[in-house]
This record gives sequence, structure tokens and C-alpha cells, in this order.
Amino acid sequence: MTVIPFKRPEQKKTAPPVQTRRSLGEFAGAMALTGLVFFLLPMLWSGFSMQLLTVVHLLIAVVYFQQGPRIAAAVWIALTLLTLVITSAPSPVTYALWRGQVALDAGLAPAAPK
Repeated sequence: MTVIPFKRPEQKKTAPPVQTRRSLGEFAGAMALTGLVFFLLPMLWSGFSMQLLTVVHLLIAVVYFQQGPRIAAAVWIALTLLTLVITSAPSPVTYALWRGQVALDAGLAPAAPK
């Protein structure tokens, strides 16, 4: 009787799982970009609902709350809800851009003669 030696196959070395945490800079960039898009979107399509823009903005912030800087995302969600209640703007960035546009228009308008 012949004995055949059995050699187990070598297991491949797998890399340890990489945690993909999102950075604060990525969060700030995403919120600034979505705020800019939400500022420009009603100019392109007037029938777009501000409430829908707010929901989309909050969903993006919730994703960052789960995967990234939790404190910054939680503060941003609270600030978004506060901005929504006080000004009906879908995002604090959108509100800031709107206020900047109003100030720029007021600065460019000719002064009324006295």
C-alpha cells in the first residue's frame, strides 16, 4: 500500500479590512457643492420643490453622519433644520449664497438720488 502525502494548499494572505471613514474636508466639500447645486437648481427649473432639496441634503448629511465625522454632521443636520425652519432654505450654504446675491445686487444697484 502506497501512502500519498497530503499537503494542504497555502491560504492566501488577505489584507486586513480597511475602514473607509470619510474626512471632515470631504464632508465640507460635499456640503458646499450640494449647497451650490441647490442654489442654482431653482434657477434652471422653477418647478423643483425646496422640500425635496432639503430631504436630499439631509440624506447626504445622514450618510456622512454614519460614515464620517459624526459631530460635524450632527451639527450640520441641526443647522440645516434650523435654517429650514427660519428661512425656508434647503441648506445653510444655499441661504448664505442667497444672502450674498442680495447684498451684491444691493451694492451694484445705483443709489437713489436724494
